[in-house]
Amino acid sequence: MLGTFIITWRETIEAALIVGILLTYLNKIGQSRQFRFVYWGAFWAVVASLVFAGFSNYLAVFFKDIGQDIFEAAILFLATVVLTHMVVWMHHNAREIKGELQQQAELAISKNRLWALATLAFVGVFREGVETVLFLWGLFLQGGSFESIAPPVTGGLTGIGLGVLMTWLFFKGFGHLDLRPFFRVSGIILIFMAAGMLSSGIGKLVTVGLVPPLIEPVWNTSWLLSERSFIGSLMAGIFGYRSSPSLVQMIFYLLYFPITILWLRRQRHDLAQ
Repeated sequence: MLGTFIITWRETIEAALIVGILLTYLNKIGQSRQFRFVYWGAFWAVVASLVFAGFSNYLAVFFKDIGQDIFEAAILFLATVVLTHMVVWMHHNAREIKGELQQQAELAISKNRLWALATLAFVGVFREGVETVLFLWGLFLQGGSFESIAPPVTGGLTGIGLGVLMTWLFFKGFGHLDLRPFFRVSGIILIFMAAGMLSSGIGKLVTVGLVPPLIEPVWNTSWLLSERSFIGSLMAGIFGYRSSPSLVQMIFYLLYFPITILWLRRQRHDLAQ
């Protein structure tokens, strides 16, 4: 539940900020009558995201009997890469998003290409929707099992609701507030999630014999904290906890952090130049 809450909360804020920036700028330049293009773009982006979610579920069913573990490992690896890239990109480019969106909106209005406003909203929201679907897939594949689907669904809907509310308040009088601490803290949590997804993907490959376990298991704490328990599933989803991990899973999990830190520093160095 907590994992789905964090992911949907952050992704909803990112998507809502894009829509909010466009609406605020249009209102500022006296073009509030063009709001409908932004709304339509956002609406169809949500519809497209739901279609993408359904399509991804169809693919999972298709691969159920044909290399399911390999398919799940591929999803976990893809989620790890995209999640890490998103955190790194937002860490270094969050300040520039507002200016770029305003420039593109101004260009669309000056050339009377109002459909471009809908496109800006659609692309921004749909990108966050696709990321959300991918991250939730990765979370469910590596986060253990739930006795009921209600907790993750409740967490996801709560995250969406809180994200919309926070963004609405931000643009309705609290624009002086700094959202960077939120993105920084949530980014750290998401990095731990990504490390867990990477480790789980390696575990899938160990299961089918494509990667040697080296030592299996390194420990077994299922008697103390099972991944099937509520707390265990939370620990698995957020921190990548495994009650009986193989050595190769531990190695990849631990190597993920210095590699990500180097990526962050590399991006900072490139921007400084």
